[in-house]
Amino acid sequence: MSNSYKLIKKFISGQFSPELKEKTWRWLIDSNQQVEKEEAMMQLWEELDLKSDASTIHSYQNFRKKVASHSSKPTIIQTLCQWGRIAAALLVPLLSIWIVYLYTQSHEEPVELVEYFVPKGEQRQLTLPDGSIAHLNSGTLLIYPQQFNGDKRSVYLMGEANFDVKKDSRHPFIVKANHLKVKVLGTKFNIQAYTEDEKTITTLESGMVAVQKLTNEDIAILSPDEQLEYDNPTGEFNKKITDASLYSGWTKGELNFAGMTLKNIFTTIERIYNIHIIVPPHLATTDVYTIKFKHKAPIKEVMNIITKTIGSINYKVEDENVLLIYSPQKKKGG
Repeated sequence: MSNSYKLIKKFISGQFSPELKEKTWRWLIDSNQQVEKEEAMMQLWEELDLKSDASTIHSYQNFRKKVASHSSKPTIIQTLCQWGRIAAALLVPLLSIWIVYLYTQSHEEPVELVEYFVPKGEQRQLTLPDGSIAHLNSGTLLIYPQQFNGDKRSVYLMGEANFDVKKDSRHPFIVKANHLKVKVLGTKFNIQAYTEDEKTITTLESGMVAVQKLTNEDIAILSPDEQLEYDNPTGEFNKKITDASLYSGWTKGELNFAGMTLKNIFTTIERIYNIHIIVPPHLATTDVYTIKFKHKAPIKEVMNIITKTIGSINYKVEDENVLLIYSPQKKKGG
C-alpha cells in the first residue's frame, strides 16, 4: 500500500484540517509522482462498492435530475474546495478530473467554477464567459471558470464538444481533455474525449491549434481539415487529412460515422439516443464503415440502414430502451 494511497484516502474521508487539506490539494496538482497518484485513486475507486450504497445513488440521481431540469442555467460550484469534497464523496473519479483541470491553473485562491452537464440523448449550445461558443454533445461534461482571469482561458472537457473560439491573442484558449491540452487563439474545432473511448480525437475546421500532452511532450500542430488521434492506452499520436465537416455535423443534427468500427458506431448511437445496445463478442471486428445520416434520423431508420450496410447483422427491440444485435440464421435449403 503506497503512501499516496494512504494520503488520498484520508483526504477523501474528510479527516484533514483546512490547512492540511490545502497542502494536500497542492500536492495532488503537482506533476511529481503523477502515475503513483493516479494508480492510488484508481485503487480507491475499485475498493468502493457504490452500488450497494443507496444514499450515494440517490444523491447522484438527484444531481442528474437537477442538471437536466435547468438546461439554461448551469450549476455553479461555489468554491474549489467545496466541490472537491463533494466529488470525492460521490464520484471519486471526478477527483482526477479536477487534478487535470488544476494542473495548469495559476490561481492560488479558490475560484468559482461552473460545471455544465448534457445527459445522453441531448445536445446543448453554451456561450462561455469570453463569448466563445461551445456545442456540447450527448453525455458531455464541461467545466470552466465563472469568469476567465489571468493570461489563459482554460476549460476542461469530458465528452465531445465543438468550439467556436473568440479571438484573443493575449489570452490563449486551452481545452484539457483526458491526457491532452489543445491551445488556440481563435478558431473552430471539434474534440471527442469520452473517458470510455480508446482515442481522443481533435479535428480542426478553421484557424490553427496546437495539441500537447499534459506532460508538455509531443506537440502537434493542426491545420484546417487535419485530425489528430491520440491513443489513450499507448500515448501515441496519429495525424491525418480528413473532412472536418463530418466531425462537426452533429451540431447541425447530422449523424456521421467516418471510418468507424461497429463497436464505436454502436457506442455513439447509445449516447445520441440514450439507449443500451447489446452486441455479441463475435461481432467486435476491426472492419470500419462510413455512413451519413441527416436531420435527426429516427433510431429505427438508423438501425435499418446500418444493418443493411453491414449485411451480416440484424437487431430486435428487447424492451423500450434496449436493442439486441445478432447474426441472422440462414434458412435451411436456402
